[in-house]
Order: sequence, then structure tokens, then C-alpha cells
Amino acid sequence: MSTNNYSIPSIIAAYSLGIAPHGYYLVKMMANAKGQSSNIFPRENLSTLKGQISTQVWERLARARGAHLNAMEGLPIFAAAMLTGTLAKLPARDINTLAVEYLGARILYTALYMGVRSEAASYLRTGVWAWSISLPIWALYKAEKVLYGSE
Repeated sequence: MSTNNYSIPSIIAAYSLGIAPHGYYLVKMMANAKGQSSNIFPRENLSTLKGQISTQVWERLARARGAHLNAMEGLPIFAAAMLTGTLAKLPARDINTLAVEYLGARILYTALYMGVRSEAASYLRTGVWAWSISLPIWALYKAEKVLYGSE
């Protein structure tokens, strides 16, 4: 890994990864809505379309929306970890490794979220989520030790 700190670009990348399933959702939803969607209450479109489009398409849309929302929910702690790690002057190698691992976990999580169709496989997705969220928590812990603790 480079000695350059890629914390800021990794935040942008994490946000972009979260937008990707939303883009998929939006394109597929518009293609299937046949004028039944509304920009006035866009977050209600999925509910409105239930029963109006095929169950298979609706479930795909719901998974894409869920993947997007989950990515946006995880973004603040990841961004905080990247910025706090930089503030604490954690080694760039450590910050970059954490960023690459987090982004990789988010790619895998999104693929699983959008692709999983069985209850058993959904637990694999949950395990990947736990792994992904543990990374910024660990980074915050390490930064806290440097800033206020014994390291």
C-alpha cells in the first residue's frame, strides 16, 4: 500500500458504492412503473408499486433499495473513522488497508443483498455486514487510543 493517505477518496468511494444500488433501483423502477411513480413522494414509490408490478421485479427493487439505505446508514461511522484516524495520525498504510477492506466488504455485502433469495444465505449477508461495520469501529478505537490513551 502507498504511504499516501486515501481516507478522503475512500469516503467518496463508499458513498458512490451506496449510490450504485439506488441508481439500479431508480432505472428499474421507472422502467416498470408505467407512469405509476411520483417524484412528489419518491420514497413511497416502492409501496405504491407493490401488486402493480411482478413480485420478482418488486423484490429486486426492494433489495436494491435496502442495499442503498444500508450503505447510507453505515457511511457516517466509516467517514468518522477515516477522518478520526487521519486526525490521530494513524499510519497511512493502516488507514488505507482499512478503507480497502471496508470497500471490499461493502461490494460483497451489496452483491449479497441484491442477490440473496434464501433465508440461509441471508445470514452470510449479515455476517459480511458485521465484518464491514466492525472495521470503522476498530479504527475509531485505535484512534481513540492514540489521541487519549496509552498508544
